[in-house]
Amino acid sequence: MNNSHYLLPTNNLLMPIGKAVLTTQFGTDKIIKPNTGMLLFVMMLLIATLSFAVTPAAYAANLLFKSNFGTGVALTQPTNFYANGAWQYLTGIDKETGHSWPIKAFGADFSGIQLITVDPINSTSIGNYITNEVRSVTGPKGNTIRELFQNVKINGALGQAGSQAPLLIKRPWTTGDVNNFYMTYWFKYPADFPSKLTRDVAGAGWRTQFEIKTGGYLNTWVGDYRIGITILKGLDGQLYWQTKGDNVANGPWPRIDYWTIDNNAVAVPIDKWFKFEVYWHRSGGSDGRFWAAVDGQVIADHYGPNLGDYKLPVTRIMVNNPYSGGTATIESHSTGLQIWDGFPCGDGVSCYNYDTTAPTTPTSLALKISKYSTAAGVALSWSKSSDNVAVAGYNIYRNGTKIGVTTANTFNDVLSGSAKGALYNYTVKALDAEENLSPASAAALVTY
Repeated sequence: MNNSHYLLPTNNLLMPIGKAVLTTQFGTDKIIKPNTGMLLFVMMLLIATLSFAVTPAAYAANLLFKSNFGTGVALTQPTNFYANGAWQYLTGIDKETGHSWPIKAFGADFSGIQLITVDPINSTSIGNYITNEVRSVTGPKGNTIRELFQNVKINGALGQAGSQAPLLIKRPWTTGDVNNFYMTYWFKYPADFPSKLTRDVAGAGWRTQFEIKTGGYLNTWVGDYRIGITILKGLDGQLYWQTKGDNVANGPWPRIDYWTIDNNAVAVPIDKWFKFEVYWHRSGGSDGRFWAAVDGQVIADHYGPNLGDYKLPVTRIMVNNPYSGGTATIESHSTGLQIWDGFPCGDGVSCYNYDTTAPTTPTSLALKISKYSTAAGVALSWSKSSDNVAVAGYNIYRNGTKIGVTTANTFNDVLSGSAKGALYNYTVKALDAEENLSPASAAALVTY
């Protein structure tokens, strides 16, 4: 497999990533001769363990970002061109979630699409290689949603990947590491995807799904550790998942493959939406973890050290990446992106079909006529709701029509042009990350 990924920073340096050997870490077995005191201690420990199993400890994580690429989110035109690429920013406030692009979580300084081409390009030719758009389509639940559609039209000769368009979250190495990270989104491969991968041509049987890289070596973007999830076509013609940890993060060192997990049991979904989840805990010890699941089925769960030789921080998170050695076009369809600082549904628990419980009803809705810089309006406040996982935000309704969403328990409704003496009826509904809506709050009335 010719797995030569390229990441082109603004200094135009080009360094390929190579391939990734499974290494196993062994513990130390000790023989201890028991005595009466030790047997009593073991019994007490067993009782405590059983009690813990019956009543598990509460688990909490914070939602840092959520976007459905809803109304208000847009892609800029490609900009900052260099020899073989450009950058395309996602901007705007998602009116479905209340979160705004660019992403600020974990100190990110770029969130959008990096356009990387096999040939030199400019603003007039980039569209021949890569196009991206936010558009309305039928979503995972059969309703109309907005997706980010990425399309790589040219990627070099069959088996020789070159062009790619990762949805990238980039962060500087000077802000420290990302120690705990959970991300999920909905994704779809087109119906003809399996036919685009082949083992008949060397290097033409793979396609990248997800990747993280470190950076900061000698105060440059060069890194010492990478984890990637790739789809491969096997000898039997079937697709399977491969998850790998190696040192190939654009560094100058000989390739080292630290661990590999091949998963043939969980099918690669084709021509249908699936929920992709990934989590990592960065550590140089045995508590390090990398976990990934597809539609609630775990495709990788690796424990052990996951820091490189120089313990460099994560600087590049490739949410998904239309990048393949197979036949173009290479498409990505994604929506419903969530980022948390830990497992939201429990340690090692998939959130696929997990959260069907709506948040509690918002209470104590209060209104106040306020003056703003350009007009008067109504300031709303209410008591926070609770949820079995986490409250993601609140929908605001005026006279029964949704007028906004907020992640706080306050909202300002500007009423420019409204007639004096007009009566307004406000209600609020809480929602969670899986779009479960609470009942409406008690209505509050105000005369403007």
